[in-house]
Amino acid sequence: MTRRLHIGGVVRAPGWEVLNALPGEHVDHVRNANDLSCFSAATFSDIYASHVLEHLDYTGELLATLKQWHRVLMPGGTVHLSVPDLDTLADLLLLKDRLAMSERFKVMRMLFGGHEDRYDYHVTGLNEEFIAYFLREAGFIDVQRVADLGFFDDTSRQTFHGMPISLNVTARKAR
Repeated sequence: MTRRLHIGGVVRAPGWEVLNALPGEHVDHVRNANDLSCFSAATFSDIYASHVLEHLDYTGELLATLKQWHRVLMPGGTVHLSVPDLDTLADLLLLKDRLAMSERFKVMRMLFGGHEDRYDYHVTGLNEEFIAYFLREAGFIDVQRVADLGFFDDTSRQTFHGMPISLNVTARKAR
């Protein structure tokens, strides 16, 4: 049986196991995204994470976490990732002539996290170049930007003033 892991998921979906740092009825595995030590190598065919990687420190935690995700993926498996797009959010923040201060404040929260719980703090900004670098360093291949990851109606599809604020990427583990 093929297993798929939704890291940071907030709803139950058929065919997906949910891993989240916060417990809930929808959560199968209560753990931090940076600790998949409870899973054997090559456990999952797919890993999905929307707006998770920006919570990991770029000085070591991010790469170490991606290496763990790579380890638990089956050969040929795919990681489906969405992060706040640093380039788009920076462009939006600079639109002082078109966006009110309150709107730019919302953009700032997208950059740094909503601070609604102890995990809702962003410590890394990622754009296409940065995320591709970290994925390749972790051993992933075929890194591709995609418009829609196609699985969940979540922050990966969020827009602000008509602009998609997420960078959606897929990458594979070699066979």
